[in-house]
Amino acid sequence: MSTMTLRDRAAIVGVGHTGCFRDAGVPMGTLALRSCAQAVEDAGLTLKEIDGFCTAGGAGARDISTVLGWNDISSEYMIEALGLPGVNWWANAPLGGVPGMGSVAMAVVAVASGLCDTALACRINWRPKAAGYGHVGRLTASGVNAFFDPYGFGVFPQKFATWWRRYMHEFGATREQLGTFVVQSRQNALLNDKPIAAPRTPITMDDYLSARWVSEPLGLLDCDYPCDGAAAVVVTTAERARDLKQKPVYVSAVATGQGPRPDFVFWHDYTEMACHKAAEGIWEKAGFSPQDIDMTQIYDGFSPFILYWMEALGFAKRGEAGPFVGSGALAPGGMLPTNLNGGQLNEGRLHAMGHVIEATLQLQRRAGPRQLKKAEVALTAGGGMAVACILVLHT
Repeated sequence: MSTMTLRDRAAIVGVGHTGCFRDAGVPMGTLALRSCAQAVEDAGLTLKEIDGFCTAGGAGARDISTVLGWNDISSEYMIEALGLPGVNWWANAPLGGVPGMGSVAMAVVAVASGLCDTALACRINWRPKAAGYGHVGRLTASGVNAFFDPYGFGVFPQKFATWWRRYMHEFGATREQLGTFVVQSRQNALLNDKPIAAPRTPITMDDYLSARWVSEPLGLLDCDYPCDGAAAVVVTTAERARDLKQKPVYVSAVATGQGPRPDFVFWHDYTEMACHKAAEGIWEKAGFSPQDIDMTQIYDGFSPFILYWMEALGFAKRGEAGPFVGSGALAPGGMLPTNLNGGQLNEGRLHAMGHVIEATLQLQRRAGPRQLKKAEVALTAGGGMAVACILVLHT
């Protein structure tokens, strides 16, 4: 593991979030511009002061046609659409394969290494309206997908269901344990002041357990909400951050990792994910320990991801995350408050951008009715299966 550190060289100073919608009624380029303008204004900056930009291409769904500005964006598109006077750094590739949070991580690396002074990271997601979100529409299948698509095994819920079944088999984890987290996440979402994709109604354990199967043992309420939405984050140098509008949120560590067989199906061990590699040495890099963390925002594209991340980060021992989560430890009043905005299971799928923004607002004490009494150090985690990215944040 490298001993190099980016500790506290960069800080998050502004956030923007349009909210998440089942149908926003406007092009995704419009939402992206709104979120970026919000983030820049939130930081107390002007667009002329932005000299770096990062996003991740792809509308967020498979096998669909994309048009820049309509259901997709790129850094080149956004640089022109925002009217930036040119930038010193830009990228269309997220760190760790996580489109949202990975774009923020890339911006942190760029600022901390001196490639630019102030960077915008933005992510959009578009929900197809004419076909199911996981629709596989091509008549051809190439590469590894040739082994799956023709046989009806082509979408993420199917693939991860096999991981979750193996974890349950090996460690005895139950849906009831996980349901404790899912039900609490909806309760958290009811305090979210932004538009959310999920219904603003509580759910019960019975609702969770009786929801229809998507791909057994994954039920409907185990899956995050497809949505239209956009979010943006401004990252600048630690020195400059001290003089800006909002309280700086310093990035003490960035991490990613990958396993020996980087594939969602041909993975080497279904009881661990790329997050286990990403978490190696994270506390040494950050200068904190698991006991120092006041809250976490953990990627919940599928709810069982939470169990894998808890073990990878050292909050629970291997095979013991089920009882830990089932105890209510992740509730706002528990040992480790987690996903206080409701997570992607409720707010909507922005690939952990919402997670970064919620952690930032909590640390700046701007989270309204969701605000924790103590919020000084937070960990945000993005990705599942064969992708992973981590940010450790503090004030």
